[in-house]
Amino acid sequence: MAAASEFGAFQLARRTLRAPIPHELRGDLGMAVLVLALFLLQVFTGILLSLYYQPSPETVAESMQFIMRDVSWGWLLRGLHHWVSTGLILVCCAHLARALVGARYRGREWFWYLGACILPLVVALSFTGELLVWDNQAYWTVREFLGDVETIPAVGPELADIVRGGSDVNASTLSRVWTAHALFAPWLVWMLLTANLALIVRDVRRAWGSKP
Repeated sequence: MAAASEFGAFQLARRTLRAPIPHELRGDLGMAVLVLALFLLQVFTGILLSLYYQPSPETVAESMQFIMRDVSWGWLLRGLHHWVSTGLILVCCAHLARALVGARYRGREWFWYLGACILPLVVALSFTGELLVWDNQAYWTVREFLGDVETIPAVGPELADIVRGGSDVNASTLSRVWTAHALFAPWLVWMLLTANLALIVRDVRRAWGSKP
């Protein structure tokens, strides 16, 4: 094992962990890693919940009750998924606020643009997740939301029909909410988070290279 650590991935990991992080980049790197860790925790708990969740109006309530009542530690998984979602939003807001107050976006516009894209996607993930309960409140929330979408000039009615999957809120709507929550939005967030972290690591490496 000692010999193997002298080359390849072992050497790269050892050098990265032992290298000093420039003071001005420690906060950015720490916040980026925290956001990524919370997101991965969301993915992990979401995968476990998806093993039992059934995205159908006829079975969704029963599947939610099954998770909370019959699945071992199902109540904990659902609670963790819910509260980590809230925490992820708060950390993303703090990350952006730190960049705004400290004017850290100057000369690093990518930092601000990526954060400005990640936050609404994380909020959308939380919003669609709340709708997956598909109870009476979720149903009317969807109807009210799509009613607001329809007021968008030119494209509003067509966009609302796409989200609904037709002219009325039904099983197709739930299926599309599930797809957005479980497949589409998470991949977008993942790509943006990894891009954000990669660019911060690039700045760290540049800072290392600039030192004598």
